[in-house]
Amino acid sequence: MAKRLGERLIEAGLVTPGAVEQGLEHQKITGHKLGDCLVELGLLQEAALLRLLANEFQTRFVTADKLAKARIDTKVLDKLPVRLAEAQNVLPLAIDPERKLLSVVAAEPQNKSLLDEIALVTGMSEVYAYIGLRSAISAAIRKHYYGDPTAFTTLLEGPSASNGPRRPDTPSNTHVGAEPGRSGSSAGRSATSLSMRLETDARMRLQRAGSGTNVARVSTQRREPGGPRGLISDTDYVETLSLMVGLLEQDRPRHRGHSAQLARQAGIVGQRMGMPHKELAALSIAAYLHDLGKPSERHYSLASNAANAEWKAQAKACCRAPTKLFETVHLPAQVNTILAQLYEAWDGSGTPQGAKGEDITLGARILAAVDSFLELTKNPGNAHGRVFTKQQALEHLKQHAGVLYDPVVADIVGQLQSGSLLVHRLASEGRQVLIAEPDEATRGELLEAVLKQELVAHALSTLDGALDGLARQDCDVLVVSLRLGQQEVMDLLEAVRSTPESAGLPIAVVGEPDAQARERLLMAGATAVLSPGDKAEVARTVLSLFQDRVQHNGPGRVVRGSFDELPPKELLRTLGGGKKSGKLQLRHHTLEGSLHLERGRVVHAAFGGHSGEPALQALLKMKQADFVYDPDALLLDMPQLDQDLEALANALSPG
Repeated sequence: MAKRLGERLIEAGLVTPGAVEQGLEHQKITGHKLGDCLVELGLLQEAALLRLLANEFQTRFVTADKLAKARIDTKVLDKLPVRLAEAQNVLPLAIDPERKLLSVVAAEPQNKSLLDEIALVTGMSEVYAYIGLRSAISAAIRKHYYGDPTAFTTLLEGPSASNGPRRPDTPSNTHVGAEPGRSGSSAGRSATSLSMRLETDARMRLQRAGSGTNVARVSTQRREPGGPRGLISDTDYVETLSLMVGLLEQDRPRHRGHSAQLARQAGIVGQRMGMPHKELAALSIAAYLHDLGKPSERHYSLASNAANAEWKAQAKACCRAPTKLFETVHLPAQVNTILAQLYEAWDGSGTPQGAKGEDITLGARILAAVDSFLELTKNPGNAHGRVFTKQQALEHLKQHAGVLYDPVVADIVGQLQSGSLLVHRLASEGRQVLIAEPDEATRGELLEAVLKQELVAHALSTLDGALDGLARQDCDVLVVSLRLGQQEVMDLLEAVRSTPESAGLPIAVVGEPDAQARERLLMAGATAVLSPGDKAEVARTVLSLFQDRVQHNGPGRVVRGSFDELPPKELLRTLGGGKKSGKLQLRHHTLEGSLHLERGRVVHAAFGGHSGEPALQALLKMKQADFVYDPDALLLDMPQLDQDLEALANALSPG
C-alpha cells in the first residue's frame, strides 16, 4: 500500500509528526489537500513540497513566486478556456506549435484523463504538466486571465505577514519553540529567541548574563512582509551600492565592474573564513566604497603600493576619502575600519599607520589580497606597468604571503582564483556544510576532514555564525560541538526543529555526553551524536547526511562566478559532467544570455533577442563573462535544443 503524503514528508525529514497532525486538523476545517494545509500554516516550504511531488511524478514544479513573475502570451491563454482552467485548476504556460505541445501547470499532473481532455479541447497532440500548488494556480488564473494585480499579494506574504494565519499550536501569548511550563525559564526564553531568529531572519542576538538570563536584541537587518516600514536590509543596501558604483565605473574602462567583482570574491573568502553575516555585509559595503573619492587616473592597491613608493604616499593621503565622503551616512564601524586599513601590510610595511598582523581587521586583509589580485590581472595601468597572467598573480600572492598578505587569506584567495572552490560549489549546487566548534585546533581538523569528502564547508567559532546561516537558509548539514555548551545546543535543536524552513535539516552533534544527555539530544532533534575522537568518521557521517539531503531533494542555491575564476571550457565541463539541470546566465557588460540545462544537456538558449542554435553559438563564443547558475530555475519556454553540454565543452578551445 502506497504511503500517505504525511508519512512521505516525515520520512524525507521535511516536517515533524506534530506538524502533520496540525495539517490534518486544518484540513478538516478547510477541506484543502494536506500539502496545501502545511504550506498555508507555514509548517512546510512550498518549494520543498513541490520538489518532492515533482520527483515522484517525474515532472518539474512551478512555485507561486515564479507564477507571479511569469509572462504568458495571450495566444497561449486563449487556447484554454478560462472556465476549464478554473474548474480543473490548470494554467497554460507555453505552446510549441511545431510539436503541437502545450505546457501547463496543474495541481494533479498525474491525472491522465485531465491532460487528455485538455489536449482535446486545445487541439494539441501532447500536454506536458508541471506541478504547482492549488492556491498558486488559482492566483495565477486571477492574474493572467482577469488581470488582477493583487492576486498574489496575500499568497506571497505568507503566514509571517501581519494579518497572516497564526499557527494553530501557538497561543497568542506564547512564542513558537517555547515548551509548556518553561516559558519563564532561561532555557525557554533561549529557545524562543533562537526560533524567532530563524523564522524571521531578524538576527536576534542571544546574550547570556552572569545570572543566565537571556536578553534578545533585534537587529533591523530585514523587514518581513507586514513588518514596520523605514527599515532597509543589508542586502538591499549592498544591491543599491552595486548599481550606483557600477554606473560610476562605466566611464573607467580599466575598472568597469571592478568593485562588484571585488565584493563578490571577497565575500566568498570571508564566508570560507567563517565571518558572520553582519561582517560579510560590512565587507561588501567596503568593497563597493573603497575607490570612491580617490583620483580616477590611478587605482591604488597593496600590490601597487609595495612596488612604487610614490603611489604608496599618494594612497596614504587619500585612503580615508571614502569614509569622509560618507561620514553623514553613519556607516557601520566595521566598514570604516576596513576602509582605513585597506593598504596596511601583514609585516607592518603598509600605510597609513603601519599596522601589522592580526592588528589589521580581517575584512581589510581579505580586501587587500583580492584587490591586489584583480589589480594585477585586470589593470594594465598598475604600478608594475603590465597585466599579469593568472598564474603570475597567484605566484605573487604566494611569494608575498606573510609579507604583504595574511598567509591564510592568500591561500584561500589562491584556491578561489584557481577555480577549485568554484568547481566544488557548482558540483554541490551551492549546498554547504557549517561547522561550529570553539576550539581552533579541533575546528581546523574537522574542517580539513570534511573538505576531503569533496564538500563545501565553512568553520565557525561560535553559534552566532551558524545561526546566521540557518536564518538565511545557507546550510544543508550543521555540525555543532558540545563545547559550545550543552544547554545552548539543546536550545538550538529545539528552535531548528520548530521552524519549517529548517525542520528537516541534518544536525550532527560532536561531543561525548553521558547516556542520559545523549538521549536528550536525540529526542531534541539531533540527527547523530558523534565522538570527536575520530575526525574522519565524523566527516564520513557528514557526507552521508549530505547525500541523503540531496537524495530527498534538498534545495540548491544560486552560484555566482566569472570566466576569470573558471574558464568557460571548465565551467561547461563541470556542469555537463555533473549532469546538472537549471539555468546558466552569462553577462558581459550589456551582452547577456542564458542556457537552460536538463540533466547535462542544453535544451534552450537565448542571447540578444535570438534563441535556439544561433543563440547557443553566440554564447559559446563569449571569452569574458560573469555567470550565475541557478539549479532550481524553471524553463517556461519550449525546449528547442538537445545537445550534450560536456561535448560542447570539449569542442571549445582551452583559451
